[in-house]
Formats: sequence, structure tokens, C-alpha cells
Amino acid sequence: MNEEMIITPIFNQLNIAIQSLIHMSEQFTEEELSKCPITNKRSMMEVLIHIAVICRADYVISCEATIDEMSEFYKRNEPITLSEIRRDLSANYQYLYQVYAGYTQEELHEIKTSYWGVSYSRYEWLLEIVAHVYHHRGQLHSMLAQNVRDPLVALFQ
Repeated sequence: MNEEMIITPIFNQLNIAIQSLIHMSEQFTEEELSKCPITNKRSMMEVLIHIAVICRADYVISCEATIDEMSEFYKRNEPITLSEIRRDLSANYQYLYQVYAGYTQEELHEIKTSYWGVSYSRYEWLLEIVAHVYHHRGQLHSMLAQNVRDPLVALFQ
């Protein structure tokens, strides 16, 4: 089985999540998203900003970036507006896809360690990225449905 056959279904599922997030973001104003339903937690807009950079940020983590490098990454890569969020959701997904499409089977199995000491193969890091996006997408969907209105977005196909 070649590398593309291994990663294509994963990227299909990640794309479903990204497209549903873009669709969600198109239904709400920045004012609606600025609500913070849980005291001392992220607002809905902050959750969306976080999701917008996950594909690239988690990839950088998987490349063994230090905590200082990640801090600098987040400073340079934080979308502010809804249009920037939508742009980054798509661009960061495409970036991740292009990187992974170039990996060989051996590279996919190479172990990489995060700055906090977790070690996964590149393939496992990809699965972690998908899980991370899906986790926060579900969180955002619930926050919106409970505090603004139901986004009426299909979360699964």
C-alpha cells in the first residue's frame, strides 16, 4: 500500500471537519462568537481561532519544536477576523496535506517527540491532529447550540 492510499482517507475526514467549521463560521457574527459561556475559559471566537491553526501548529509540534518556538509560532499565526479564520482553516489544511503527501512509508513511521515528551510516529501525529480538530469542532458546535443558536451543520457524512 502506498503512502497516498494510507493518508487519503484521513485527509478526507479532516476536510469534512474543516468544511463544516467554515460553514459554521459563516453563520455567526464576531459579536455572537465573542460570548464566553464558561467563566475563565475561551470564548467561542477564541476556540475558532485555536482550531484555525491546529493543522499547522500540531504539525510544527510534531517536528519537535521547542516550547519557545511554539510560543513564537502562535504569536505570528493568530487569525483575528472571521475571514482570516476561514482563510487559515483552508490554508493550514492544504499545507498539512502537501507535507504529508510527500512523506514516504519510512518517514510516516519515523518517531517524533513533542516538547512535553510525547512520542508518536508521523502517522500517529496525523491521527492526533484529526482528533484535535474534531474535539474542538464538537466543543464549538455545542457552545454555539447552547448559547447562540444551532449552527445546523452536518458534523458527519
